[in-house]
Amino acid sequence: MVKNFYEELGLKKNATKSELKSSYRSLVKKHHPDAGGEKERFLAIQNAWETLNDPVKKEKYDRKMFSSNTSFHSLNENWEEKFNSKKYNSSIKDKEVETWIKEIYTPINRLISQIIKPLNNEIKELSADPYDDQLMENFCNYISVSKKKIDKVDNIYNQKFVPKSITALGLDLYHCFSQVKDALSEFDRYTQGYVDDYLFDGKEMIKQAKRIQTKMAKEKKNKDF
Repeated sequence: MVKNFYEELGLKKNATKSELKSSYRSLVKKHHPDAGGEKERFLAIQNAWETLNDPVKKEKYDRKMFSSNTSFHSLNENWEEKFNSKKYNSSIKDKEVETWIKEIYTPINRLISQIIKPLNNEIKELSADPYDDQLMENFCNYISVSKKKIDKVDNIYNQKFVPKSITALGLDLYHCFSQVKDALSEFDRYTQGYVDDYLFDGKEMIKQAKRIQTKMAKEKKNKDF
């Protein structure tokens, strides 16, 4: 029987791309292992997203899913099962990890750092006079540039599956840039109404992102990726 990825994400089959993304982000936050969620549920959500977010995979899936005369065998095979398969020997697994680190982890981590590192100075300059138009414009420009970078991070992350052997690192990376994305939203809200709570919450999210970055760096070093 074909597994219904739309139901997995709490959506109908005619859901828009915006609805898909919104539901995915909401479910990931709710079921992330770091937030007390179950790993199997989290992986199921990821698997559904990987299929429905890709236009080619989605078209094939929809054709299989909603056709009464066909069965679902191998479309978008669960990525855990993929790496458990005997055909994926050790050397191939190692290559998969090396490629993921090079093409996904490294560029994403670099972009995250480019957002985090200037933040303290940006806030310090703004704090001189938050009601100064030029200072506020500068801070808004920082937010705008940072949002473009985090959008790029989103696109990069969805390009490849996380190899099973480094699932924890993949989850940490997602959690890290999600914290940064949410922080930018809080900073944006602050600029619209000067409510200090938004600024405080955003700063706390960035601190959490930095802690996750440190954790990832140690894990990466210990495993000698």
